[in-house]
Parts: sequence; C-alpha cells; structure tokens
Amino acid sequence: MASSKVGCSLKIYEAKANHLSPAAVVALAGSVVIQIRINLRYQLFVKAYDIEFLVDEIITPEFVTHVIVPLDFLLSELSMMIVSDALANLKVDAKVIDYSSPRIANFVVNMAKLRGIAVSDFITVAEISTNKIDYIREEEFDRISRTLNLENIHSSIDNSLLVMQNVKSEDQ
Repeated sequence: MASSKVGCSLKIYEAKANHLSPAAVVALAGSVVIQIRINLRYQLFVKAYDIEFLVDEIITPEFVTHVIVPLDFLLSELSMMIVSDALANLKVDAKVIDYSSPRIANFVVNMAKLRGIAVSDFITVAEISTNKIDYIREEEFDRISRTLNLENIHSSIDNSLLVMQNVKSEDQ
C-alpha cells in the first residue's frame, strides 16, 4: 500500500463496578480496573488517476478486555506502560497506543486521587474507536492491473485450449 491513515477517537469515563462479584472486589482491592472497549473500522480505497473509490470496508465487532493496575503503580509512569503493553498485546496500531495510553493512564491516576481507597468501587472505561484507511495509488494500481490482465490472458488461453480439446475429441 502506498499510503495509510489512522484515526482514533477516545472516550474515557468512570462507571460503577456493580457487575463485579464480591470475591472479585476483594481480589482487586488495592487495584484499579480499566475496561478497554475497541472498535475498528478498516477501509481500502483506490486513489489513482483522479479516481477514488471504496474497494472494501470492514467494521469489527466491539472487543472488550480488562486491565488491572495496582494502586502502587498509579503515581508513576508504570501505569502508562501497563496500558501501552495491554494495547500492544491486542495488536493496536502504534499511533493509537501513543495517543491513548497517556490519556487513559492520566485519567486513572486522577480518578484514584479523587476517589482514594474507594477507587475499587469504580472502573475506568476507555472506548477506543479506530479508523484505518489504506490507499492503493497509481503504481500499485498499475501492478495489480498488469497481474489481472496476465491472469485474464492465461484464462483465455486455457479456455481456448479447452475448446480445441473438445473439438478434437468430437472429431475422433
């Protein structure tokens, strides 16, 4: 692909952790839970010779995962590293990681400062919507066209040979 664009929108908020079982709440004492919700939209465009058209569009179902950050890590850069590592393990684009990680980590740190020990009653929800667009430019378009033309030529030759074989078998 000659060029790509990656866009990202991020919505961060806190939610009551009422869906967690009492055992989970006890196990998570001293930690913050970050729920990461990821939506990906991928588009492939041909943009060649003053023509632009959409070839394909894929919108993935929402993916949800949880990251647990110990409170000991909240007042340092380690919280950002934990979020970055979690996103990297999910194969999120590097630009999205660079944009989202510090914002999510800062939100979590600020929430922990505000809530104190009651932070375990809440979770941080980070909704990440990513839009990746790839463009097929003139050079790539020409290469694909040549390949398709060769396949069409081979297909035409194969069909011609098949017709010739059928004619010969009918003559015999």
